[in-house]
Amino acid sequence: MAVQTDFLIVGGGVMGVSMAWHLAQRKVGRVMVLEKSYLGAGSSGKSGAIIRQHYSNRLTASMARQSLQVYEKFDEVVGGPSVFTRTGLVVVVPDKDRGNLETNLTMQQELGIDVRLVSAQILADIDANARLGDDEVAAFEAEAGYVEAVQVVASYAEAARREGADIRLGVEVRSIVTQGNKIVGVETNEGRYSAGCVILATGPWAAQLGKEVGVNLPVQACRTQVALMRRPSEVSKRGAVYADFVQGVYFKPTHGHMIHAGSVMGEETKNPVDPDNYDESADGAWLPGMRQRLCRRYPALHRSYGRGGYGALYAITPDWHPILDKLPGIEGGYSAVGFSGHGFKMAPIVGQLMSEMIVDGAAKTLDVSPLRFERFEKNDVVKAPYGYGVMG
Repeated sequence: MAVQTDFLIVGGGVMGVSMAWHLAQRKVGRVMVLEKSYLGAGSSGKSGAIIRQHYSNRLTASMARQSLQVYEKFDEVVGGPSVFTRTGLVVVVPDKDRGNLETNLTMQQELGIDVRLVSAQILADIDANARLGDDEVAAFEAEAGYVEAVQVVASYAEAARREGADIRLGVEVRSIVTQGNKIVGVETNEGRYSAGCVILATGPWAAQLGKEVGVNLPVQACRTQVALMRRPSEVSKRGAVYADFVQGVYFKPTHGHMIHAGSVMGEETKNPVDPDNYDESADGAWLPGMRQRLCRRYPALHRSYGRGGYGALYAITPDWHPILDKLPGIEGGYSAVGFSGHGFKMAPIVGQLMSEMIVDGAAKTLDVSPLRFERFEKNDVVKAPYGYGVMG
């Protein structure tokens, strides 16, 4: 006999459990999450989970701002231990891009974001480890930081369970079941699960299930890499998070006096992979180059201790922005996929927006129509007026 539920979420990453909590709070039906492995097993558990509001358009900046406000009080709002560490964010661009940066900062300031240009001397006061060249420009977002990714997922899941949601691990969704143009459930390794509403929160696996019902979700699973280094003993003060477009890197402090670093150049699109079979280690030839780029911004890292790295997954759309929408032509189907490395920054507000879309018929807190599915067919993709689209 099929298992019955009302709202079935496929995927137990940060998006899946955030939506489960928000939906379960509405008390409008039974909520269930199916995860084929364990919570956070995909992109979420490997995320740097940097939380910033530095985006290039009002919608994504607003989404990040509202999510940050949740993370700041996560223990009070969701439950569990606090998860947020405030460090501030430094964005560095070449001087030729000063105008674009200033335009972007003006938009963010209009939204109430605490961000400003900073001189080399002010940057040294913020973070004595950093160096800024004469031909470089820096901005500082004071409220930014990072969260503990695994704890966020665990706390959302526990909060969803407290509200009555059922989270089942080791259940692989193999296909979506429809009658006519209406979803009636999913087939899994455990048999049929019946539901009138199915929400895909499947990250790098998004395209696979969409094809089952004739929906081409333009989401490509791509491999990205992370380098880990232990800071030398003289770099004792915790530094800021960086988005360095001169050196093409992002990096952040993390637990155990470590630095977590990766690329902001968007080269992941050149490395599509099978999300069930990809190299989870960092390339040996890539790590020394990453160290060299970091040292140009943080000279003391010449004496850092390499701790290797790992390979992870991005779920990338053509415009590097997510798809928050109904599945076209299929009643009862929804997707929250394609976050292109931005998922943690938006997870709290996405859970709220998707619950509104599903229960109320439309997202109310913010207008997310720019993130609709059909934008790709109509050539109305989200454009980044700022010169660095990977920042969103």
